[in-house]
Amino acid sequence: MKYVLPVATMLLTLTSALFAQAAAQTPPAVAPSELAALRADSSETEQAAALEAVKDWLERDFGQARAELVARIGDPALPPDLRSRLLRSAIEAARAQAQLGFDGDAAPAYRDLVERLPAGPERSRLHQAYGNLSLARGQFAASESLYRQAVTEDADRDLAERANLRSSLGVALAQQGRLDDALSAMLQAYRLYEQTPAGPSTDLLRNIGGLSIYLEDWEQAVTFSRLAIDKLGPDDPTVAGVYSNLAAALTEQGNLEAALEALQTGMALAEAAGQPSASVISNLGYVLRELDRPEDALAHFERAAELNRAASDVGSLAISMKNIGETLILLDRRRDADVALQASLAAYREADIKPKRLELYPVLVDNLEQLEQYPQALALMREYRALTEELASAEAQARVAELQTAFDLERKERELAESERERLARETELASLQAEQSRQRLVRALLVAGVVALGLFLLLVLRSLLMRTRANRLLAEKNAEIDLQHTALGETNALLHRQSIEDELTGLGNRRSVRQMLESESPSTLRRRPALLVLIDLDRFKGINDRFGHSVGDRVLAEFANVLRTVAGPEDVLARWGGEEFLWLVADADMADAAERCRILTERVRAAEFEVGSRRLSITCSMGATPVDLDVDDPQAAFDLALKIADAALYEAKESGRNGWAGFQRHGDDPSRFEGSLDIAALVASGALVRKRLQP
Repeated sequence: MKYVLPVATMLLTLTSALFAQAAAQTPPAVAPSELAALRADSSETEQAAALEAVKDWLERDFGQARAELVARIGDPALPPDLRSRLLRSAIEAARAQAQLGFDGDAAPAYRDLVERLPAGPERSRLHQAYGNLSLARGQFAASESLYRQAVTEDADRDLAERANLRSSLGVALAQQGRLDDALSAMLQAYRLYEQTPAGPSTDLLRNIGGLSIYLEDWEQAVTFSRLAIDKLGPDDPTVAGVYSNLAAALTEQGNLEAALEALQTGMALAEAAGQPSASVISNLGYVLRELDRPEDALAHFERAAELNRAASDVGSLAISMKNIGETLILLDRRRDADVALQASLAAYREADIKPKRLELYPVLVDNLEQLEQYPQALALMREYRALTEELASAEAQARVAELQTAFDLERKERELAESERERLARETELASLQAEQSRQRLVRALLVAGVVALGLFLLLVLRSLLMRTRANRLLAEKNAEIDLQHTALGETNALLHRQSIEDELTGLGNRRSVRQMLESESPSTLRRRPALLVLIDLDRFKGINDRFGHSVGDRVLAEFANVLRTVAGPEDVLARWGGEEFLWLVADADMADAAERCRILTERVRAAEFEVGSRRLSITCSMGATPVDLDVDDPQAAFDLALKIADAALYEAKESGRNGWAGFQRHGDDPSRFEGSLDIAALVASGALVRKRLQP
């Protein structure tokens, strides 16, 4: 996922560019006559008409309208709620036209009004409007705080407004790298929108699609992006950005032809609207690079960077510069690549987009090593480790999986409940029809004289019995359908649970599976005596992806998992810990066994057949080991500490030339010495850690 723009950044850039162009092409407008109706004694109808005229004035000539409206907003003679509505109109016009310097006027007005307004819908709307401006200015933490204040007072707002507020909160959270919280907020918005006649908004659909890309749920990203495209239609200028997200997901699925088609469609729509899309151009460059056309790709990335600079879009510029750097590496222009990658890092720091910055470090460090700039590479490697610890929280990732599972399950339950309601409605309708038919036949029978009437009455009873038999048969068939739906729901739940704890590529467990094992009763062998925790990382794996493509990299990961299974015991726990990193929890073993276990794995990896076509790849791995005692009151805490120590050992193995292992034995019972980031040199010097072995 090297080229996808951050979701909110993409949407705001497109919207701002559209309105900016409209303003540039429209002659200046004079102040509307309706503005005089903005008085304390004016009627609601007069105020509404005046506000509509003000919005039109702002759209056509924001610069002329700004000064007079700021004066009106600060007029104490006007009621606070009317001043708040004026301020909201001005803020939304400034955001739409990328006039973000308006914050200089908006901030003091907001602070004054928020103190004067009573708690309720209008104050909630004002919090949200100023939060939108903060989001557009890249102040994601501030916008999150404003949105949360708006949520506390939105009880009397309509469902669509409340859904829109939670959707915006999800965007602010996603931009801060808090993907689990972002998903939770967007799913709340989705549920609220489902209760409205119009259904989910296009903004929410494309944002869920974009967030699914961050979460690497490619199928969900494709589904929601297509829903957004269908709802927007080809005439909406923002649809080009959604095509960009769709292409991103299709590319990660390996469907390059479909991705190329989506990007070409998106680019054609953007060009037709007179608004070339930097995200579409950048993604087209990526696909061209995947198709082994780096020179063409570089031209597209450079054009995307120019558009990002013109729009002052720092987050997107960071992505474009990273793509330029990676392409220059492919063209063997590493010094030029370093300039581009350093510019990307500076932009990521300025925009504070942590998940994307995390992807940049391995590329930058590897290029610096190739340029033999080792001190700078080491410093950036330490930054990378610190940021990884901050973002790769096992609890956060587990919560994402739980929320996705809960969302799918809830949707299935709603479908089942709807099916049950339809069945009951059909039964009621059938019973009413039978009763009406019976009454009509009875009336006709009574009109017939004598014996004929008696005969017809008997015939009516017989037909009624037949109809009742048919109704009972229909009811039995519907009940059987409901039973089948219940069975299908149970199977779906079991599949969702298995997918949430199993790595799809290798078939090994994932972080969530290890967490569940620690929360439940551990296997008897792991409880009987300390186990050995081994953290494994494939050496220079990124070079395989860059040179041979992600499909080859995936085959290497799957084959390595098979090799790992051959050396693991029946009681051992194996998991893919992330990317090219694996975890091996060796049962009934300690540091005395570490050398032999790591040696066996090293030899098996060397003997394994990692091939691309007729060429055999040489694969090595580095390992960090430490004992872990799970027979304690808090096995999760014991595991987390052992994981930090093993990670430090793995880092030493990497620094010592790779293709080997390192281990640490912990001494002492003072856990406070191991809190936060580990200072390995100090811990070894104090005797709290003992380096058991270091084998290149």
